[in-house]
Amino acid sequence: MSNPNQPRVRFAPSPTGFLHVGGARTALFNWLYARSQGGVFVLRIEDTDQERSTEESYAAILRGMEWLGLDWDEGPGVGGDFGPYLQSERLDIYREHLEQLAAGGHVYKCFCSAGDLEAREKAVRDAGCNWEGYDGHCRDLTEAQTTELEGQGKPFAWRLKTPTEGTTFWYDIIVDKREFQNEVLVDRVVFKADGFPTYQFAVVVDDHTMGITHVLRGDDHVSNTPFQLLIYQALGWKPPKFGHMPMILGQDKKRLSKRHGATSVEEFQNLGILPAAMLNYLALLGWSPGGSGDEVMTAEAIIKKFSLKKVNSSPAAFDYDKLNHINSEHIKRLSADERLDLAKPIIAERGWVLDPEWLIHEVDTTDAYLARVLGTLGNRFSSLITLPEQIGFFFTDDHFVDQESWDEHVATDEARPLMIALADAIEADLDTAAPQEAGAFEEVIRSTAEKLGVKAGQIIHPCRVALSGQSRSAGIFEVMELMGAPRTVRRLRAAAAS
Repeated sequence: MSNPNQPRVRFAPSPTGFLHVGGARTALFNWLYARSQGGVFVLRIEDTDQERSTEESYAAILRGMEWLGLDWDEGPGVGGDFGPYLQSERLDIYREHLEQLAAGGHVYKCFCSAGDLEAREKAVRDAGCNWEGYDGHCRDLTEAQTTELEGQGKPFAWRLKTPTEGTTFWYDIIVDKREFQNEVLVDRVVFKADGFPTYQFAVVVDDHTMGITHVLRGDDHVSNTPFQLLIYQALGWKPPKFGHMPMILGQDKKRLSKRHGATSVEEFQNLGILPAAMLNYLALLGWSPGGSGDEVMTAEAIIKKFSLKKVNSSPAAFDYDKLNHINSEHIKRLSADERLDLAKPIIAERGWVLDPEWLIHEVDTTDAYLARVLGTLGNRFSSLITLPEQIGFFFTDDHFVDQESWDEHVATDEARPLMIALADAIEADLDTAAPQEAGAFEEVIRSTAEKLGVKAGQIIHPCRVALSGQSRSAGIFEVMELMGAPRTVRRLRAAAAS
């Protein structure tokens, strides 16, 4: 069983879509709080919306959590003392507590159909008045009226009787005191006619019976909190502490959505974002580590610095450029072996392999060749998306070519004779049947430039584009070494003839 002094937090997504960055940040802040305080992080799936909940979304949420490294201490696949952790498997628990509310006179049966509500709403609005969501139509039905309606077989939901006077308030961890006038609260449904609890009721029962001590969630739930507090009060339970985190906006200061770009965790994964970088960036959306230190941090470093006191109360803007910058910094700080592990599936997907006829120095496997290729890139390897363009020319003749650079540096009357002269010099001065060092290629280029009375750069620039298809690449002499003399000569002649 749990330690009564141990913080218990939860992430409780609904499986009605993919894991959105807003949900991922909520999960992250709960996870960080649990890990920083030696607490327990619970994953609970709120799947009472039977029409919208899907197995596909459920699986996507678990994948997103696992990809980010947000391991849960209790929940699906892990178990725990407070299960089940899917709301659809907890219906008996909800019914038991509904009976408690009914016995205490805190709820009543509502026979209003959706059509009834729509008609009354229209009438209210046509009269120039505001419709608050429910008008209390069934609140004061007599026992005889209720019995008669039930006898007619009319389906009914259960609504909570909310007070009509006074205030409901709480001290929010993030934004201090929050207060609502009870007169503006409506009698919301706690149990639907289909026999399933509403979110409002199930979340209270779950949080209490699972021993949740802190409810940390997005501020789109602020309006739900007073109603949930009234349910706690009706059941005689002490509520947890609440903290509502500000929403995530786009750069236009409107709520983040598809129009701004990728919004789901899986989309960012497909865009080449590392899980460590995504976690790092999400932590900075609404939280500040303080000081002027490096914002590029590992999960372990973030845990050590994390505090709810440093969570901002104002909305955070999602900056795709900053995310890409943090991602590039994480890639740059990986070890050579870690970079190789990232790059291997990228070239495997494209079917790129080492050709033994290339005669590369002490390299006899594709992985070993790739490791040397990545070594020439250094910190230029900063994106999984652009990597194929950066290294494709090492593996295939059918590689990316920047047409503008090609037209400027290769397809000119000045460049063509220089490339032919360099190809001739390589064949004359080097043993093309044997591996050659970068220094040997440099010497040939500089001696060729001297013979032709031009600067070495005048040969290097067209040579770089002819070999790589780009005006920027790894060091040209290292490129020639890794490509080998035969391929270098062949590409130079093919470029000159184009």
